[in-house]
Amino acid sequence: MKRLFILAVLAAAFCVGAQAQEKLYTVKSGIVTMEMDMMGQKVTQQMYFDDYGVKQATVGDFGGRKSRNIVVDGSTVMVNDDEKTAMKMPMMGQQERVNFSNLDEKAIKKYKVKELGTETVAGKECKKYEVTLFMMGQPQKQTVWVYKGITLKSESKSDFGSMNQTAVKVEENVEIPASMFVVPEGVKIEEMNMGMMGGGW
Repeated sequence: MKRLFILAVLAAAFCVGAQAQEKLYTVKSGIVTMEMDMMGQKVTQQMYFDDYGVKQATVGDFGGRKSRNIVVDGSTVMVNDDEKTAMKMPMMGQQERVNFSNLDEKAIKKYKVKELGTETVAGKECKKYEVTLFMMGQPQKQTVWVYKGITLKSESKSDFGSMNQTAVKVEENVEIPASMFVVPEGVKIEEMNMGMMGGGW
């Protein structure tokens, strides 16, 4: 169970990232179904977004525990809608976001962005990049495939292991309910116990 919990934490950081204060995508809203390989565990998640990526959430199932990951006041929160619980990740677990729709010289230098051509993922022609980000304080080199600012595929390696994800379905400009991006009324957000991250798996 601890391994699945840590996978859920990493998936939240890997897919949601830090809160966006600007438009990230050139598509207003959408649903992207992703298949992920995280340290040998297969996970399927749906990424929902609205307002061109300012609002974003991921929904996944980790060993029978459904989790909806959103960003609240700059922190990633894991919401279990069935159990009516919510847990805030520590800030060290946040992963930076790169605005691929607005790559300026400052961002290219900061994230060491290299263009690697184009490839097709889930039927969409993507630009392929190599970037270096930080997660949990550690540098993480990633190869990403980007469509209209949306990362449809990524491959990365770090001290925490390898994490790969690939989109298998992309739905553009669909209506997303506002409730997808908020903690349900009456649910208290608890702080994550860092002790759950340590010890053996």
